[in-house]
Amino acid sequence: MNLWDEIDGHLHLFARPVLSFRDPDGFPFSIRTYARQERARDLFHVRMPDGVPAVAGPAWLLWHTHDDNFDVQHTLAVSGDLVSEDDGWAFRPARVISRMHGDVTEVERAAARYLADRGLSVPDVFPWPALEPIARKVRRDLSGGRRTGDGDEGGDEDWAGSYTEVSRALESTLHHGYWKDLPPNAPITEAADRMTDLLIGRIGARPRERVLDLGCGIGAPGIRLAKASGAAVVGVSITESEIELANAAAAAEGLADRVSFRYGNVMALPFPDDSFDAVCSMEFLYQIPDRPLALREISRVLKPGGRFEGSDFYLREPVPRHKEPILADLRRIALVETLTDLDAYLAELRAAGIEPAGTEDISPHVWPTRARYARLLRASRDALAPVMGEKELDEVIAVTEQADDLQEMGFLLISGRKAR
Repeated sequence: MNLWDEIDGHLHLFARPVLSFRDPDGFPFSIRTYARQERARDLFHVRMPDGVPAVAGPAWLLWHTHDDNFDVQHTLAVSGDLVSEDDGWAFRPARVISRMHGDVTEVERAAARYLADRGLSVPDVFPWPALEPIARKVRRDLSGGRRTGDGDEGGDEDWAGSYTEVSRALESTLHHGYWKDLPPNAPITEAADRMTDLLIGRIGARPRERVLDLGCGIGAPGIRLAKASGAAVVGVSITESEIELANAAAAAEGLADRVSFRYGNVMALPFPDDSFDAVCSMEFLYQIPDRPLALREISRVLKPGGRFEGSDFYLREPVPRHKEPILADLRRIALVETLTDLDAYLAELRAAGIEPAGTEDISPHVWPTRARYARLLRASRDALAPVMGEKELDEVIAVTEQADDLQEMGFLLISGRKAR
């Protein structure tokens, strides 16, 4: 097995890796980043935030994930070199240096066997509790000394990492709504349900068909799709807590026999070829750092003649220079990874083996969601501040409000069909 085969065999388990390298003084420096493959050049393009003191040289990428109880963990560590490119930075992998996949108990048993075979004793347990005072100080320093909640420090968590808690607090899946012909005071959940119904109608699922729901969130759209169509729905997410909530919601609705949610990375879907009659992607693919790869995976799991239906952001026209900071904030806060014009989007679909079957720009009927979410975030401050941190919450509200000025970023319904 070559290096890339070994890496590809595990990447479907992960989302964002940690990139470690040396700063100009030779000290180690680590950041969380996105790594997008370019197999033709044997490298990953990595995002480097402004101001990070990176220098070319030895580097490491670490992918790690686990379930909520830490019972099942997956780790992949790769060594290589950080290289500077005209448009940013890239990581050139050289060797897989560590990997762990599966049940932690089995890993512990394997480690015990390894030590016993060599006549070695099990090392003393590391005194993790002794580090807690240090951890509290670091969290305090990162949050500027702010305290939130019932005496707990907060605010150093990533907005994306709090997605599930925010969804629960707002009782929403956090996708945009469809506001055409709705009164101004309509609940945001009503507009969100109308957006879901819009995609349900376009995808045309039927009883006994299988539909894949990408980026399923806490399950509401997938459950609504199953109820409306009679189809069997499988949802995927890379967030274990979302999956747990979604499966609980399906069971509560009496739909566990034909609606299920599981871990899955859209860039390496855990399903055989030709598995689904239709794939639905609701406001999700813009978050994927390698959308062409994701579309190839969607095409692979679709049956011949299978349908693809999605809603997504796209560039209606170039973003003027004075609005670039708004887009930069959206990329950072709203995880906007892939944003192209319509022609490029359609070309990616065709290259993946999905023939476009229609598009519709519904931007004017979607943008009211932004102001409504900003007001809802403000009204939910007591519930959200302990989860996100007050500073981070204010930043999300501000970015949500200023996004109204970025009319160049449109909202698109897009349909396609895999060739028979």
